[in-house]
Amino acid sequence: MRRRNILELCIQISVLTVLVILYGLSLLLRPPVFWGSVAVSAVLIMLFGYGCVRLVPALISLLMGEEPHLKREGDRTFRRCGARELFKLFLIVTAFRLLEFPLTYIVHYYLYGYSGTFFEVQRLWLDFYHPETAFPLYGYLSNIFWILTVNFNHARFIGSYFFTALAVTALYYLVQVDFDRRVARRTVRYFLLMPFAASLMGTVPDGLFVLFSVITLLFIRKHKFPLANLFAFFAVLTHALGALLFFPVLAGYISYLYGNARLNRETGKGYILRQILTTLSFLLIPLGVGLVMLYSKLRFGDGMALYGHALGIAGTSLGSLSEWTDQAFSLLRTVGGHSTAILTGTYIAQLAYLLFAVIMLLFAYKTIPTSFALLMAVTIPMIILTGHVSDTARVVTMTVPFVITLAARVKYRWLDAVITILLAASWVAYFFAFIAGYTNLQF
Repeated sequence: MRRRNILELCIQISVLTVLVILYGLSLLLRPPVFWGSVAVSAVLIMLFGYGCVRLVPALISLLMGEEPHLKREGDRTFRRCGARELFKLFLIVTAFRLLEFPLTYIVHYYLYGYSGTFFEVQRLWLDFYHPETAFPLYGYLSNIFWILTVNFNHARFIGSYFFTALAVTALYYLVQVDFDRRVARRTVRYFLLMPFAASLMGTVPDGLFVLFSVITLLFIRKHKFPLANLFAFFAVLTHALGALLFFPVLAGYISYLYGNARLNRETGKGYILRQILTTLSFLLIPLGVGLVMLYSKLRFGDGMALYGHALGIAGTSLGSLSEWTDQAFSLLRTVGGHSTAILTGTYIAQLAYLLFAVIMLLFAYKTIPTSFALLMAVTIPMIILTGHVSDTARVVTMTVPFVITLAARVKYRWLDAVITILLAASWVAYFFAFIAGYTNLQF
């Protein structure tokens, strides 16, 4: 026990040391203009460091084949989630998304008056897909719906709706593995009401990526690691975030092996052969990265073109968090009219998402499966250090353990009602801001 405590302490000190060094380098390489930028970024870094410190003991327990905090509670009956229940949810989610079409027209008409027919206004949602920046799998799969529409733009519309509805249904099923139906329903409701989730009705690969990542996490929980790696491979071909799924799959597999060894389970030739094949399946994720680079090389002449755009969308790297807060404080000095709208719809909204992500990491400890929390922990530094600060809302929305943590921590009905109302109000405000052109969305 003493050795384990020493190991935990060493890892915690190492993580904090690396964070301090990286943050110090970011201040030296890109000195902030405003002291407020230093304060805001420092608070976020400290909260993230504390979240990592809290996660280390749970991660070590996971790697040793133990995860005692995942005892299910809440359901009176643990009946299986049937196909009828899932199909009903699929239809409800689809209907909810379809309601956004008339809402788009109403808001657009309120802002600009009559400027096009009902369907012409919906072209607002068509500008998200850019072949020169999109990973390949979404384009190919959504084009299948061309058979129904004989129009590639409309095919991507239908594809986004179909993939999103499937993703939410899979998310509901995933949550029920460890929690009851109330938590699963809250998770779905919170996910759909997350402000940036409004963009999922556009021609974006996000719904497809969420589908693949949720199925990957589901197979991790069911200890079917070759299938987890297969769907992680599909996720890699859909979005740059897919490569991060390597970490929860690997952690889950190590836990599975250690638990088998500790409990003296089968170790015969068949078992060893299966583990060799499972280990080889981990090559699927780097294979996916290689295929994306090959696709990028063949199409654009640069193997890093797609990853360069995906990981540097803000145009910065180390220190982008301080630059982002600097821009926010600069706008605060010239508040008024359009500047206020841009400040609220872009900078404050993204920083609010980042704060939400860091706070959820603090609560993920002993709340959700540790492999899910590990995915959160590796996603946050990617946001901060790779220029993704201006894309924070999108990244957090696609990383479902954040919303699962929120839903799992809510224990009271009144708190659930308050969060639902706040999210719904934020969703409407963000939807309005997007149509008004205040959100500066980049895809």
